[in-house]
Amino acid sequence: MRDELTPEERLLVLMSFAALDAEEEAAACTAAAAVRDWDGFVDLAEANATAPLVHHRLAATALDGVVPAPARARLATIADAVTAQNTARLAVGTQLLARLAARGVPVVLLKGVLLAETVYRNSFYKKMNDIDILVRPADLDTVFGVYQELGLFSAAELVGGSPRKQEKFSHHAPPFFSRDLACMIGTHWGLITPLAPYKLDLDGIWSRVRELDFLGVPARAMAPEDNLHHLCVHLPYYKTGIRELADIYNLVRHHAAELDWERFHAEVRRARTEDLVYHALALAHRLAPRPDLGAALAVLRRRVSWYATRDTARKTARVATLLRSRSVHMSRIEKAYADFRSTQSAAEKRRAFGKILGGIVYPPAADVARLSSLDRPGRAAWLAARIAAPWRISRVFVRDLGAGIYAAMLAKCAIEVAAATVRDAVAPAAAAADDHAAYAARLGVTPADLARLKDALE
Repeated sequence: MRDELTPEERLLVLMSFAALDAEEEAAACTAAAAVRDWDGFVDLAEANATAPLVHHRLAATALDGVVPAPARARLATIADAVTAQNTARLAVGTQLLARLAARGVPVVLLKGVLLAETVYRNSFYKKMNDIDILVRPADLDTVFGVYQELGLFSAAELVGGSPRKQEKFSHHAPPFFSRDLACMIGTHWGLITPLAPYKLDLDGIWSRVRELDFLGVPARAMAPEDNLHHLCVHLPYYKTGIRELADIYNLVRHHAAELDWERFHAEVRRARTEDLVYHALALAHRLAPRPDLGAALAVLRRRVSWYATRDTARKTARVATLLRSRSVHMSRIEKAYADFRSTQSAAEKRRAFGKILGGIVYPPAADVARLSSLDRPGRAAWLAARIAAPWRISRVFVRDLGAGIYAAMLAKCAIEVAAATVRDAVAPAAAAADDHAAYAARLGVTPADLARLKDALE
């Protein structure tokens, strides 16, 4: 089977590097000169959700002149849309951070919004769904007070719930939104759900945070080892394209001279996250091999479960397949669940619950192949992948929630559908008062606005 990269694949990987050395830039020029299928190149960039970064990197290396005008226009269109979205998001985010800084609240920036300014030096390198921040539990009263000042709202408030309720059992609050839906804030006081079997040392993480100038506003960042650990733990199991993996290998490349691997391994052992970290680093290393990543994997391999070793080997067997295996199907199921929660209409609940169950039991054919890392499978392999798909999907939810809670959530959904069906039969007028349109009206937006917001999320 082919494992040597085509020029299109090689160029795509090189254009995902936040910075190129002289040898890599020469390799990029060689690959670009050999590309014959520019439409296929852009298709692959879109499949990996990395078109904006590719667009900017081609321009930075003066390679965009090699790209035919139609392909260049496709990349530019995507990049321009992301620039507009991220600009609107940052306008709200910087105002929020400035107000929190003025009140003396230390705020740690997480994931993409941090890496954009520190590693990529580009606020628009990818579409970002939200701004994730980590704060101390003692500062939550002040944080939520600033949200109120800025007119941010939580979806939980609109279905009779409190955004503070999750403090009892979660590591983050429900999302908060700006009134124009341009910005979503993820508020974390922990870095992983208490339901998971993993425990990150928050006190140690806070002791290592660094001060940061974020677009002229004071903020903080975790130490490189903690950022790397966080990225690995939160890598979605099947949404593993260049968009996600580039953050891992670019962070390592950027901090190579200062990254304390001994501390990193000590924190991984303390948190018992070896399987998650091994999976993430192995995928990143497959796309962008590095001696330090290889050495880290050798250390981790001794403490990784049989399943994680075997499944990671399956996913990294061929780079070409890895580059085509990114799936957002889990997000579709999560969106269906959000739809289910935001309505009391029996008809809409039945429809959303059907999407949840259908997504688990019978995912689309393209995602069946991606979940099993298949490339042009034979009939037997395809049938095996179709049979395995519900198990693969459920296993991710069980990993994140626990088997008992996953089963309980599905049972609770079924009970709510039955209850809503009875209620709507007895009091039909109640259905119209609590459907998605009514929910949008309470937000002060249209159902189309909500649909656009949902579509913008992966």
